[in-house]
Amino acid sequence: MSWDYHKYLHVYAQHSQHQESFIVGNRDALVELRNLIDKALAEGTSIGDFFPSDEEGYQVHIGIVEDEEKFNALEMPYTEQFGEINQHNYFANLTNDPKAPYSPIILFPNDEEKEE
Repeated sequence: MSWDYHKYLHVYAQHSQHQESFIVGNRDALVELRNLIDKALAEGTSIGDFFPSDEEGYQVHIGIVEDEEKFNALEMPYTEQFGEINQHNYFANLTNDPKAPYSPIILFPNDEEKEE
């Protein structure tokens, strides 16, 4: 595939607290990401299609959270985990919700309906 054909984007999450994260991509991908952020600011959520360098496409979901309690109930974005499953060892936010932490997918309940 041609470099100009796809929106190439790599999103690297933090490994653990206080470590850096990175968003890198070609110009088309970064412009599309900016447009998706603008759309999420206007409409609440947006979804875009991107490709890493191995050509395996994926979606980026962007959402605005204006409720502090909901934000505090989201799982931490770190990639490091201990044991065979994610025990949410880094979930340090305070919330009164005993079911927390939640995946950020809860911010996007109707996106598939919106996209159709």
